[in-house]
Amino acid sequence: MASRNTKLFVGGAIGLVVLMALGLAFGGSKDEDSSFSWDAVAKGDIRETISASGEIRAKTQINIGTSVAGEIKAIHVVDGQNVKAGDLLVTIDQERLRQAQAQAQAILEAARQDASRLEAAMRRSVDSFPRYESLRQQGLMSDEDFRQQKLAKESAVLSYNSAKANVAQNDANLKAMQDGLSKATLRAPIAGRVTSLKAEKGETAIPGMSNLPGATLMIISDMSEMQAEIKVNESEVVRTKVGQTAQVSVESLPGKVFQGSVIEVATGTEKTGTDANLYKVKVLLAGQRADLDNLRPGMSARAVILTQEAKGVLRVPLQAVLEREGSLEEAQKQGLLAPTNRNIVLLSKDGKALERLVQVGIANTQFFELKEGLAEGDKVLTGPIRKLKDLKDKASAKLRARSDSDLAKVKEPKK
Repeated sequence: MASRNTKLFVGGAIGLVVLMALGLAFGGSKDEDSSFSWDAVAKGDIRETISASGEIRAKTQINIGTSVAGEIKAIHVVDGQNVKAGDLLVTIDQERLRQAQAQAQAILEAARQDASRLEAAMRRSVDSFPRYESLRQQGLMSDEDFRQQKLAKESAVLSYNSAKANVAQNDANLKAMQDGLSKATLRAPIAGRVTSLKAEKGETAIPGMSNLPGATLMIISDMSEMQAEIKVNESEVVRTKVGQTAQVSVESLPGKVFQGSVIEVATGTEKTGTDANLYKVKVLLAGQRADLDNLRPGMSARAVILTQEAKGVLRVPLQAVLEREGSLEEAQKQGLLAPTNRNIVLLSKDGKALERLVQVGIANTQFFELKEGLAEGDKVLTGPIRKLKDLKDKASAKLRARSDSDLAKVKEPKK
């Protein structure tokens, strides 16, 4: 069987070579090779899109950490578990915190007693001072003794004020201890699913930044709203706007396309490694609940975003639009310091290639929207690209018999 298939393949290849030779002999291919491909300017629709890759994320995702350090005594959830707001998540060792709270309580009580003693002394000094003033006025107390009594009164007032401040400071310290003790028991801030459990019983929970080991104990995600977070190139992010329609495919779910819309476009880049020129764009996903439930944070995704759409506009093939460097005179007329590139096409008329300046708008993978420079039905040269780049204005240009559009129709399979 294998030898028969090989013979059929070889025979088919020989037949193809023979047909190509006949075509060269009788089909006038040399003339075709020396001719230019072309197409006519026509009306149609253009949908401009951008594509970018990223990953699936829950719209609301919270890193659960701690503001107090200590040994993890118990973890009350497992990875993938659904939780409600207020559910118990983690218990951190509280013994050290209780001891610190008891110590703070004792210090506060001592400070309050000291303040009460100094308050009584201050009141005695303040209440007695008018009598000393009267004795001095009657000449029954020397100036020196009066001055000593005045200093004693002022000192008593200062001592009491200092004691009050000490009470306030120790009271704040006790409240901080109480707050720390309350935070040794971690509860779910939102309803959602535990999508990443990073802690183990017996490990030390560390307060601080989320990128430190031990700082993030788990991640809770609100799976009711899912989104694709993609990274868009700097040349395309300027065309991305909130509210634009998008379609998202997920590598783990082949053949499934999720509809969505852009809800956020980053205004800055993170400037890290190869992502230095990429901007985060968030796409909120819509669809059946059963389909959305199949999504998991971190899944690879690819989004296609519809940035603009124009219907019934003049279109010109992408390959027909060439860039030419403008002249210094044109730049000066425009108030520019240096020449800029301009878009041109080569129009076929009476066997000549005529250079025409054009203004283009949005584009897809085949066409530019044509805003100025040509009319419907105009024939424009589309290739070969090397010959087009070297072709001068008003040079002779022989066209192939059929347009690119006609050839495309011939190649399309019959339905």
